[in-house]
Amino acid sequence: MTTKSILTYGSRVAQVSQDFYAPVAILPTVLLPGYSPVIGTLYVFLSRIDPWGDENNPDPPQQTQQYIKSVFKNIFVAKKITQDRVSGVISRVNWTSGTTYDYYLDTVDILELDSVGNNVYNFYVKNSYNQVFKCLWNNNGNPSTVEPFFTPAQYNTNNNIFQGSDGYKWKYIYSIPAGDALKYLDDKWMPIHLGALYTSTTPDPLETSAGWGDIEVINVTNGGSGYGPSNTIVTIIGDGINASGTANVVNGSVVDVIVTNPGSFYTTAAVNITVNDDGTGSGAEAIAPISPIGGHGMDPSSELGCHNFMLSVEFNGSEGTNANNYPYIPTNIEYRQLGLLINPDAYDTIVPSNAPGNLSGQTILLPANSNIYKVSTLLTVAPGPGNYNQDEVIYQGGTSLATATFFATVLNWDAANNIIDVINITGTPIVNSPVFGDGSGATRTLLPNGVVTPTFIPFSGYMAYIENRTGITRSPEGIEQFKIVLGY
Repeated sequence: MTTKSILTYGSRVAQVSQDFYAPVAILPTVLLPGYSPVIGTLYVFLSRIDPWGDENNPDPPQQTQQYIKSVFKNIFVAKKITQDRVSGVISRVNWTSGTTYDYYLDTVDILELDSVGNNVYNFYVKNSYNQVFKCLWNNNGNPSTVEPFFTPAQYNTNNNIFQGSDGYKWKYIYSIPAGDALKYLDDKWMPIHLGALYTSTTPDPLETSAGWGDIEVINVTNGGSGYGPSNTIVTIIGDGINASGTANVVNGSVVDVIVTNPGSFYTTAAVNITVNDDGTGSGAEAIAPISPIGGHGMDPSSELGCHNFMLSVEFNGSEGTNANNYPYIPTNIEYRQLGLLINPDAYDTIVPSNAPGNLSGQTILLPANSNIYKVSTLLTVAPGPGNYNQDEVIYQGGTSLATATFFATVLNWDAANNIIDVINITGTPIVNSPVFGDGSGATRTLLPNGVVTPTFIPFSGYMAYIENRTGITRSPEGIEQFKIVLGY
């Protein structure tokens, strides 16, 4: 038996929406009353202080298990992505005068992508006021010369359709809030609604006035001749109800059809332009594109083909201090790697088997849920000769690095408090034993109770994204904003 199938655009939109709502998935409280309800979390991590072989040309990331484990070993901080830091994004298209835009047709695959994933049809724009419009008519293929825009008083007038003197018809879809513009708007991407992101409720498309679809514009493809303003009749024939329009006649030609009632529940429709008994006009033709289910603007993410989402996160100075009163991130380092972890684990979210409300009778390891985790290890040493160098290897348990049983990379050396902040650990630190600096020659003794391991469980979670960069230098006053875009 022969079968043919297609994975629709809707599947990608649904996946983006799922990722947006993932951080608020709920664990049934009947199992764990009183415990955190979050069962899905996303974390952006910073990693690697070692320089690249060519600092101007970072090594490309790999997906071998060896490489992924090396990334895990070099992570020094992980910060949670909250829902207000996730947005669906679409390709940014600025309205530009003199450009001919494509217009929406329900009989055309308007969301088609080319071989590299770019939109084939240029049918939506962002204006200079961060308002987003969908093109419903391009005046028979002429360039656009009037920027679409609405003042607050104009919203909800003329069915939110802007029609300029250039003959274009633009449907207002949504506005980008100022806060979202700061987080998600860049040269390539712009944010878009995801479900109830911008509204308090998500309407049922079948409960909107459009139903299966309405007719919000009727576009004249041939004006004909000989028509009169009072004797021209517009008839809409289709499988919906109540759509109607009137002809705008200028010098005997039909220049436009004004929709007086968009109707509802259409999937097909045709337009007939005729004259009454005393008219002589002929040749006028028009089309009536039918809106998506629920009407234009009901579901922007599916209408504009959202299949990417952006995570926007900031690392601000030291990000404060952890439970040991030590900065989450040193402010005097240079790092070269960042990425995304899905559902990593942490010791502070473990629910013991005998915990009140744990009806499973088993230890439950919930995903990490703190806002930020310090992932490096702190080693407090006794005063002694020399100072450790940042990025050097320290070791214990042998007379040289080659014979050592423990070694790690220095993330930061706090000489005032005699604390070595380390990553890339192999082996177990040995208290009351000297800690040698392989490059500096420093030697200090690791104090009893001098090891503070991270609450974050190493090597946990799914590493979903890795990005290698040229060195990023930190400072106490610096703020680093990262925008990670993932797509389907």
